[in-house]
Parts: sequence; structure tokens; C-alpha cells
Amino acid sequence: MTSPKLPWSLRHGYGVAAFAVAIANTAVMFFVLKFLVDVAGLAPGTAGLVIFAGKVWDAVTDPLVGRLSDRTRTAMGRRRPWILGGAAPFALAFVGLFWGVPLQGVAAAGVTLLLLVAYSTAFTAVVVPYGALTPELTDDYDERTRLNGARMAWSMGGGIVSGVTLPVIVNRVAPDLVGLPPLLDGHPWRLGVLVLAPLAFLPLLLTVWVTRGRDRPPPPSEAQAPPMWSVLRVQAFRRTALLFLASWSCMGVLSSLVPFYVEHHLGDVKLVDGVFAAIQLGALCCVPLAVLLARKLEKHVAYAICIASWALVQLGLALVPAGTGVAALAVAALVGPGVAAAHVLPWSMLPDVIEADAVETGQDRAGAFYGVMTFLEKSATGLAIWCLGVGLELAGYVEGAASQPDSAKLAIRVLMGPVPALILLGAAVAAVRYPPLTRALHQALLRSLDASPASRSAGPHDARPES
Repeated sequence: MTSPKLPWSLRHGYGVAAFAVAIANTAVMFFVLKFLVDVAGLAPGTAGLVIFAGKVWDAVTDPLVGRLSDRTRTAMGRRRPWILGGAAPFALAFVGLFWGVPLQGVAAAGVTLLLLVAYSTAFTAVVVPYGALTPELTDDYDERTRLNGARMAWSMGGGIVSGVTLPVIVNRVAPDLVGLPPLLDGHPWRLGVLVLAPLAFLPLLLTVWVTRGRDRPPPPSEAQAPPMWSVLRVQAFRRTALLFLASWSCMGVLSSLVPFYVEHHLGDVKLVDGVFAAIQLGALCCVPLAVLLARKLEKHVAYAICIASWALVQLGLALVPAGTGVAALAVAALVGPGVAAAHVLPWSMLPDVIEADAVETGQDRAGAFYGVMTFLEKSATGLAIWCLGVGLELAGYVEGAASQPDSAKLAIRVLMGPVPALILLGAAVAAVRYPPLTRALHQALLRSLDASPASRSAGPHDARPES
């Protein structure tokens, strides 16, 4: 295992892959529901169901890829080959998802689902092994927070680039361009994703190169690995997953709802990029705050403080008067601490849980832990977005219409404010009452590992399971 202090080049060379992932995933999270409803013409409930079904497939493949990456043995290591092999399909599937199909109704929904399946499969092949690299780069409790801070700073940077660039191209640039090729003329979404696609590909290659030599397979073990889903028996993992699911399901709803909120509550579709930038820039600026609070206090305490503040901001967004864009921009920026904590802290808790499990079982199950975690996250997020679509449809939302009934506008505000606020406050309370793993317990586990006979007789790399 590496020394506690990682070099800057490694920390950010690893983190830059999150920029690529965020380029594509931000566009999908924020705009695919709006694209399917108002461009492809699907009913909100149908669009939500398509997204949910795609997420279910995505979630099912996560534990499988995690376990397969655990068992991969190549000269490049066990995680990096997956990232390298998945990079190009990931970027291409991202473009295909927003390309649009000349179909309607059930046929359009079916083809869109197939495109989502292709995107989700490539996404999983990259993201699960990438996440499983984290505990192999450092075993230091606080250095993992810094490493994930760098990773999530890059992720938010990619989110800002994607979330601002795509609506600017779609709403402002593309309509005024002349002389475009026939495939792009009148198709602003195609132009937008083609501009972003290289940014979803090249940083992945950089991470593969920078982390060379760090992705080592663990020593062979004759013990049979426990079933993949047995990670759910680990109490610290269940608690970490609860915090992760609460914050990320709310993140999914917030992301998908912002374009609807801006157009039909604030009344100006051109504010989408501004509201998105306010959210992401606020979060990016608050990453150091989340890392600092976690180091000075505890990760779960820092999470609770930041997530509770996020709940209050969601209520504030719901209370912003209609048509007041400046006020909404100011309030949106205040989600920074909560969104930063949701990005950084659960991901920095998970390697600690993995290492504690390795101490207890002697098994390296990092891929299984990351696979099951992303399975739960994607299932919960997909279900939340489906419920969002059903809620809009039940409230009378009319797909593609510039003006919506008052019932739909009220539903947008309720789904923006009170609903996620209650979930976030519950997560904050759970974090304080049921912490996954404290610093003192983690350090005690490491001391017990170092004091074991196997540790004393092993070399410096083999002394600790590569988890």
C-alpha cells in the first residue's frame, strides 16, 4: 500500500477521470427526462419508466462488473483494463442517447430504452472499476477524504462544463448557426453532445496512464470468496449505503427537475445554465469545506451538518416567488455544502468500510462493495426519477407545451422542496445516530491488522489486504 501522503499528480491524475464521467452523466441526469418529454414527445410517466428500466439494467450490471474486476488478472492490473476498454464505448453511447430517433410512442420508448442500456453498460464498465481503485491508492483515513475531494472537484468541474455548455448550445448557439451538415441542421442536441463527447473520453485515458503501477492484484488467496451480496451483512456498509442513497436519490430528482423548474416556475428557459452553474460552482467551492469538516470532526458529523443545510435550501427554492430568477440563482448557490458533502463523504467512507471488512474476513471484496453500492444508488435514483415523471403526469403536465396548468406548476415546487427536504433531514439524523465507522474505530482496526502474525511475517505490500 502507498504512503499516507499521495503526490499531487497522482491525486488529480486519478481524479480527472471523474471529469469525463461527469461530462456525460450530468447531461443524462439533468436533461434526459426533459429531452424525452419535450423533444421526443413521451408522456412524463412513460419517460420516467424508460429511465427507471435503464437504471435497473445499469444497477444489475454493477455488482457483476465489480466482482469480475476483482477477479481480473492482467499485466495492467485488474481495474485499469476495464477503464481503458470502456472509454470509447462510453463516449459513443453518450452521443447515441441524445441523437434522437424518428419514431413515436411505444417504438420510440423501446429504442430509447435500448440506447439507455448501451450507455449504462459502458458507464458501469468504467465507473465501478474506477471507484474500486480508491482503496488501492491509499489506506490513510484522512488521505482518502482528500483523494475523493480531488475526484469530486473534478467531477463537479465536468458537471459545470456539461451543464452549462449543453443548454447554451441547444438554446442559444445552435438556433443561430447556418450551413450545418444535414445530420446536425435542426438538431441542436446532437451538436451539443458531439462537442462534449471528446471530453467524456480523453481524461479516462489520462487516468489509466497516471495510475500505472498502482493497480496491483492482491496476493492469491485459497479461501473462497463469500457471495457478492453478502456485503449487505456488513453493518457499516448498510449505514454508509443509507446515507449515500438518501443524498443521491435527492440529487437525481433535483437534477432532472431543474429544467422544468426554470422553464415553468422561473419562466425563462435561458436561465437553465445559470441555475445549474450556481449549483455546481457552489458545490465546487465547498469541497474544501466538506474535507475540512471531516478532518476536524468526523466524516458522519460533517455529512449531517452539510446535508441538513441542503434540506433548508431545497425548501427555499420551493418558496422563491414565480418569475424571480435572480433570487433563485442566489438560493441555488447555497446548496453547495450539501451537494459537496454528498459527492465527497460517502465515497470516502466506503474505502474505510472495505478495509474493515478485509481485516475481519481476510477477503479483498472492493469490487463487490462498489458494485453493490452503485447498484443500490442507481436503483434508488431510477425509482426516484420514475416517481418524478409519474408525479408530473398525474399533476397534468403537458409534454412539449410552453404553458403548463397550475397543478403541474405546484407539483414542480412540491417535488423541488418539501419532499427532498424531509429525506435529507432524515439522512442527517441517521448519520449522527448511526455512524458507519469512526476514525478511532478505523485506526484500531488497522492496529489490530498490523499486530497480527500474518502482518508481522509479510512484506510491506502484503501486510495489509489490497482492498
